[in-house]
Amino acid sequence: MKCLYVIIMKKQNKKIFPVDELHRLRELEQVNVILIELCETLDDKSEDLEKSRKKLKENIQLLMKLAVSNQKRYVDLYEDSPDLYRTIDAHGMILDCNNAYATRLGYSKDELIGKSIFEHSPEENLADIENSFDMWKKTGQVRNKEIWLKCKDGTVFPGLLSANNLYNENNKLIGSNTVIRDITKIYEYRKRLEESQNHIQSQFNELKKLDDAKNDFLAMITHELKTPLVPIKSYIEMILTEKFGPLNDVQKDKLGIVYSSTGYILKLVTDLLDAQKIELGQLKLTKSICNLTEIVDTTVEKMKEEIEKNGMSVTTKLENHIFCSCDPVRIEQVLINLLVNAVKFSTVGSGKISITLYKENNQAGIIIKDNGIGVAPNKLEKIFVKFYQIDASPTREYGGTGLGLSVSKGLVENHGGKIWAESEGVGKGTEIHIMLPLVT
Repeated sequence: MKCLYVIIMKKQNKKIFPVDELHRLRELEQVNVILIELCETLDDKSEDLEKSRKKLKENIQLLMKLAVSNQKRYVDLYEDSPDLYRTIDAHGMILDCNNAYATRLGYSKDELIGKSIFEHSPEENLADIENSFDMWKKTGQVRNKEIWLKCKDGTVFPGLLSANNLYNENNKLIGSNTVIRDITKIYEYRKRLEESQNHIQSQFNELKKLDDAKNDFLAMITHELKTPLVPIKSYIEMILTEKFGPLNDVQKDKLGIVYSSTGYILKLVTDLLDAQKIELGQLKLTKSICNLTEIVDTTVEKMKEEIEKNGMSVTTKLENHIFCSCDPVRIEQVLINLLVNAVKFSTVGSGKISITLYKENNQAGIIIKDNGIGVAPNKLEKIFVKFYQIDASPTREYGGTGLGLSVSKGLVENHGGKIWAESEGVGKGTEIHIMLPLVT
């Protein structure tokens, strides 16, 4: 273009063209200028295009390297995975598999490729795998399906199967990449666990039979013991009143010991029987609307002689007209158990016992407090456990079976109430708290 411009200019200077064509020449000069600028622009763009072409070529080469690397990585993952991989078509024919799959089944890869997956399914599980295959073709989903595979030597093993589906350009399901995890060890552990559970269940059933037999025996023996004790105690009481004739002092003293011991045994048997009924859920209550104030007051009066005989004092602070639905005999039994304990664990001659009855919201509260030996904080919950002894040493100072508080807890809870103990520690006395629902 630059040459063309020079030639045109030379012709203009030598006046090759006529004068009337000067205007056209000027137009041609303008076109020439535009052509020169366009050529210069194209020259510049040509350099940019060449740079872009080289950059594009470099990027294409880089992408090719990445594609080859990713393909190799995929092949390595596929081939070297410890899990069993196979690729199948929509008819269940094996198109490819990894080394782990071939090795686990005992075949070479050539022996497997082109074969049906159903050829490697045990006869007894064939229907199940066929149903799963049909379901996969309909839904395109298989996740964590437990299957069984048959090896070349005829042995079988369990596997956990999941499939990543393959689709064609029309989004039609044409096959799957399937991963199967060998769960032989898991299955063996599961089998051992099931066997252990069955063994434990069998032992539990045997123990339950023994426990039921023990409960039946205990219920029978306590009932049989109680039956003669009641009349024995009653007749001794009648003899002591000299209804059958006068008694000398020695006779009265000895009969008094027998009467006291009979009462102790009768209470022991009664507590055993009640504890058994509570444990078996067989305790029956005869409830009615009762005035708790009267029940507590009457019980304290019954125990007053025993308390004062030990040189102890008892005080009451009872709120009037507190009513609840309860079995009055059982509530009295609870109060007597707690008062007997208060006497037992307080010092003779200086023991102080107080009973408080109050109303709080829709509940009645009873507190029986003593200034006795107290309870260590870590033992407060344990004292309501059946047969628990605060002092379990062979030379323990305090007697008892450890049933009183356990029975009391069962009786209170069967009334829909709560019972608990509070103590600041050994030597600082004890408070037993009871909460019972009021009549609403």
